[in-house]
Amino acid sequence: MAKPFKNLKNIKKKVGEKETRKDFLMEVDSQFNFVESFRKLKSSISVSIPKKTQGGVSVMVTSSYPEDGKTTVAVNLAKTFAMASKSKVIVVDTDIRKGRVARFFQGSSKIGLSEYLSGQVDLENVIKKSGNEESLDYISCGIASPKPYELLESEAMKELDKKLRERYDYVIYDTPPLLLVSDALAVAPVTDGAVVVCRHLRSYMSDLTKTVKTLKFSKINVLGVVVNDYQPEASKDLGYKKYYKEEYYSYGKTDEKK
Repeated sequence: MAKPFKNLKNIKKKVGEKETRKDFLMEVDSQFNFVESFRKLKSSISVSIPKKTQGGVSVMVTSSYPEDGKTTVAVNLAKTFAMASKSKVIVVDTDIRKGRVARFFQGSSKIGLSEYLSGQVDLENVIKKSGNEESLDYISCGIASPKPYELLESEAMKELDKKLRERYDYVIYDTPPLLLVSDALAVAPVTDGAVVVCRHLRSYMSDLTKTVKTLKFSKINVLGVVVNDYQPEASKDLGYKKYYKEEYYSYGKTDEKK
């Protein structure tokens, strides 16, 4: 995967100006190699899971740990499907603890998946338009719940997937990091397959292997692995200088330093 974290577009920012999640969203003037990478990913998934005659296809995107670019890949993959074939696509933020999908569309995470699964609102109240792309919608994570796994494993989640498949050609689930919390495994059974995202010079083969094995043990169809933020000029440098963040959630930590 070409560098989605750098130079997505020819954006000229002033000194001290912060990048937003929207800056990571693919646009018509995004760099060719970035757009082409997602086109290839879309084609690979289309071959792995042919479009069904009745009902849409659902795919989950996950990673081992935070900051691998999982949400960036999920959102841009959804947009690629929507742009390429004018298919109706929806991105569902299942990271009820710390979702970020809404930020890509400059929206609010409030009133989303957690409210729907807990029976507080109807489906129509949580489906939001992405903006420029008419055929792309999204559902934000909603307010953080103390029991996200139970919500995602509920019958309401299964019914939601059925309803979305009836409305959309592709349903893309952005899930939490699999080795940090078990929430992704609650979503996985309703999907047709999983895409695992790792980050060049940050992710470790041992973590990636464990993630894939965990999915396969749960009898989830692993569609493949996306190597994000690939930097060929740095491939020979085996001295990793970065560590994973120790804290991701207020009640979820990893003590492993690397």
